[in-house]
Formats: sequence, structure tokens, C-alpha cells
Amino acid sequence: MDTKLISEVTKWMKTTDLTEFCYEKDGDSIEIKTKEALPEPAEFSCSLIPVSAPAIGVYRMAEKGKDMQLTEGQIVNEGDSLGVVETVGKEHKIIAPATGKLRFAAAENGAAVEYGLPLFFIEK
Repeated sequence: MDTKLISEVTKWMKTTDLTEFCYEKDGDSIEIKTKEALPEPAEFSCSLIPVSAPAIGVYRMAEKGKDMQLTEGQIVNEGDSLGVVETVGKEHKIIAPATGKLRFAAAENGAAVEYGLPLFFIEK
């Protein structure tokens, strides 16, 4: 398609209230959308607070030498330990950011995790 024609159509669209333009002829087609034509991202509210992995490594429910069990529905307090992520030579503690009920535990003991992966969700 001719770039001159595309330029002319773009200029013309700026003089109208159109947000989208589609044209097809002889196998050629053009589709132009303004930023106003883009859908708005979905907004939603959630009462659950995600607790994410602080590093790439292996999730352990408890530090070495300690025994701990986490179950869904359990009450956790702000600052409680929710386990560690082991990396090469270091353990990164996972701390509860708020007091509430452990609603969903996605973390499995011994599983590989990525930085930022939600491991738990806490409901205040």
C-alpha cells in the first residue's frame, strides 16, 4: 500500500472524531486505531494480599533444622515467617506482610520458584 495514502488517511482521521479506521481494496488493507480506541485495562479490587518469592531458588517451608507446617485457613501475624527461598549459599526469608488468614498457599516445599511468583495469599 502507498505510504502517501496512509499519511493522508492519518491526517484526515485527526480532523474527525473517529477512533478506528479499516479499509480494504484489491487485496490491500489498512487498519488504523488511535489510542482512544484501545480497551481500558480491567480494574478490580481484591481483599487478598499476595506474598511473593523474594528470589529465584527453592522454596522451603522452614529454615534448616526447624519444622513448620502452613495450612490454608491458618491465622498468621505480620512478621511471621512463611518459609525461605534457598539460593546458592543464601536463604531469603519470607515474612508475612500483614496479619490475617492464610487463604491460598501455592508454595510447595522443595519446589523451584521464580522472583515475584506469588507463594501465598493472606486475607486481612
